[in-house]
Amino acid sequence: MENLHPLTETEWPALHQLMLARKFPNVPPRFAEAQTHLRRAKAFGVGSATHITAAFVFGPPEDGVAFFDAVCTKTAQGRWATRQVLRALFTQAFAPAPLGFGLRCLWVQPHGAQALKAALAVGFQPVTPLKGTAAPILVITPHTVPISLQPNLKG
Repeated sequence: MENLHPLTETEWPALHQLMLARKFPNVPPRFAEAQTHLRRAKAFGVGSATHITAAFVFGPPEDGVAFFDAVCTKTAQGRWATRQVLRALFTQAFAPAPLGFGLRCLWVQPHGAQALKAALAVGFQPVTPLKGTAAPILVITPHTVPISLQPNLKG
């Protein structure tokens, strides 16, 4: 798997197309609408400017808490979550500035059984029931990241 890198505005159309192709929930159908959301978020990807194989979006932080979305191509499914990529993502989320965002909590809302299983496998903990809701909410903090995926928290 290629290295994780911040997505530039020129890569946002490829991210938007990937999200639409994978039927990612709540994605605006028009890129112009999606741009508004992407300007407030921080996006990272694996792949090239024209072919992103996996992308990760950190929502705008509110009081040290942000949402996290992950989307990937069908061929990258189950393959992008390497220790290297996960460590880089957790470092980005939890390390103090300028190395990272200095978040105290990251939350996800996995849609589908595979996404839920993946989130639980990397250390996210449920804060809503896993069954009986369309998309449960899971969280992770710098203190609950598994030892094997610990981020570099020294700024």
